[in-house]
Amino acid sequence: DGVEIMGSEGYLINQFLVKHTNKRNDEYGGDDFRQRMKFAVDIVRETRLATGPDFIIIFRLSMIDLIKDGSSWDEVKILAQAIEDAGATIINTGIGWHEARVPTIVTSVPRATFSWVTRKLRDEKVVSIPLCATNRINAPHIAESILERGDSDMISMA
Repeated sequence: DGVEIMGSEGYLINQFLVKHTNKRNDEYGGDDFRQRMKFAVDIVRETRLATGPDFIIIFRLSMIDLIKDGSSWDEVKILAQAIEDAGATIINTGIGWHEARVPTIVTSVPRATFSWVTRKLRDEKVVSIPLCATNRINAPHIAESILERGDSDMISMA
């Protein structure tokens, strides 16, 4: 059994992470990214405490927000490590906010065009848990090519 926690694509958790939407001035906001990521980390930590060590926790992490005042690459890496430390077993790499002007899932976007960013996180050895690539991966041969290249450990076909 397992669960995927949606921390990407501009949904609630992602809105806490970025200056674009987080205008809070309490322990969950401000200029300090570690404060803005507290909500996400707390959710993963509390989920792990509630479910025990054998439950799969996937965290969908926004690798590239594609919006003004989105997360920087350094912030993505800090969050990935904190999410692993909090108890996630897999990171699924989301791309873009639904409000972004840059298309990410429409058919005009080449298949697997964003798998490079999963590879980048993997190559930088930020986390030791499996990484899952996603976005415009909707054919088995595309998924196989991503895995063969070593861009990710797993594929989320969508």
